Amino acid sequence: MNTLVNANKTPTTIELLRHGQVATPGLFCAPPDEPLGVTGWKQLTQATAQGQWDVILASPSRRCHDFARQLAQRLETPFVVEERFREMDFGTWTGQTQQALWAQYPEEIQQLWYQPLMFAAPKGELMKDFVERVHQGWANLQADYTGQRVLVLTHAGVIRVLLAEVLQILYKRTLRFDVGYARASRICIRAGRASLQAHGLSQV
Repeated sequence: MNTLVNANKTPTTIELLRHGQVATPGLFCAPPDEPLGVTGWKQLTQATAQGQWDVILASPSRRCHDFARQLAQRLETPFVVEERFREMDFGTWTGQTQQALWAQYPEEIQQLWYQPLMFAAPKGELMKDFVERVHQGWANLQADYTGQRVLVLTHAGVIRVLLAEVLQILYKRTLRFDVGYARASRICIRAGRASLQAHGLSQV
């Protein structure tokens, strides 16, 4: 009886939206204070033009936070900064171009692709620690917003961790998925079971 009742409850719908293009092109990982560029604002404006949510969560990084806060104000929707959904800390690699890193750290870049859970950039965060904190944020999100529609404006790395969790696959397999600027993944949680409903959405 209880199983049937729980199954009929309103599902939790979570849309994971990556930020738009940042002001400085070609960076491997932008610093936290890097803002969206004009194109990035347009991308996110188009992606969220038709959306309605019960709550909007965002990474504290400017490229997520600034737009999400403005969107929440426009929709008169609660806004929450979720520290655990910030991008992985890439240490001294932060703010450098992809080209420069490939030239200086080819072996480390290869490790990130083929053995990501063993990876840490110089003076950066261990991938295992990054995955653990994202999982903690995910667990809290599900507990706090049961039965609601939630928008999470965050980063490609965070989205990949959550896709791996929902699909029960290795993180490195998600590197085959395109997680483009201002693209979204929709996850539905019903009776404690999460399923991926859509990926690569241009509008949410």
